[in-house]
Amino acid sequence: MKRIVIMNCITISLIVILSYISTPNNQILANHHLITGFGSVIAFMSVLWIVSLIVKDASIVDIFWGPAFIVLGSSLLVSMDQVYSERSLFILFLVSLWAIRLASHIGFRNIGHGEDFRYVEWRKESGKNYWWHSFIRVFLLQGGLCTLVGVSIYFGYLNEKSLSFIETMFASTIFFIGLAWESISDLQLKAFRKDPKNKGKICKSGLWKYSRHPNYFGDLVVWISIFTFSISSENLLFIAGSFLSPLIMGSIFYYITGPIMDQAMMQSRPDYKKYMENSNSLIPKLK
Repeated sequence: MKRIVIMNCITISLIVILSYISTPNNQILANHHLITGFGSVIAFMSVLWIVSLIVKDASIVDIFWGPAFIVLGSSLLVSMDQVYSERSLFILFLVSLWAIRLASHIGFRNIGHGEDFRYVEWRKESGKNYWWHSFIRVFLLQGGLCTLVGVSIYFGYLNEKSLSFIETMFASTIFFIGLAWESISDLQLKAFRKDPKNKGKICKSGLWKYSRHPNYFGDLVVWISIFTFSISSENLLFIAGSFLSPLIMGSIFYYITGPIMDQAMMQSRPDYKKYMENSNSLIPKLK
């Protein structure tokens, strides 16, 4: 639990630092839009937390991970007075497409199947304290990570350059490649698991023959596309800050989510460890 508290402190500190660096010489809290966006996300997560206590299922947060970015983007849009900005509206449109697809996929997959094994284990570890542990360990942490990953939305909004046709096509191409890669991966895994003949086997067909987590790779590419909207600003702070999005998302997949899933697969499939030795976790290994 101490590690989670430290992670939350680091996450919140980074959000505050990024807000103040990108809003120099402005001590009015209302003008620190990233903090406002973070507050909106935490309010959203707090509502989800209360619902999770009622339904006794903290894994509902997975379904709303994507929509939390819509909350962040919409809050920033209003706070930063960007409701008429072509660039900002297009960024929010792309983020919303990704978020709705992800929420729909996870929702159809998880609803009716009980709480995810990760949250079940945490519930057992925390015992009677889980009701408040879950807020700190799950909802507050994911709210902070959502805001950090979403900083590319924020810095994209700060870019005052007009959205050009070339920039639109460049970012959109990367985005839809990532979205397609992620969507196709999810559909291929769903079809593989649906076939009774594949019970206990490892999916190595389609995009899954290139890496162990191609859906995560597609997700990463999506956030690389959102990052590109800050490049035309020619502002090194905006570009570097925006790059935190794919950097943090990639780190989460490579060091946290991926290993958790790999560990679970090793427990249910004895040959998975050997498969790990001959495959990449995230980046496709072209043969």
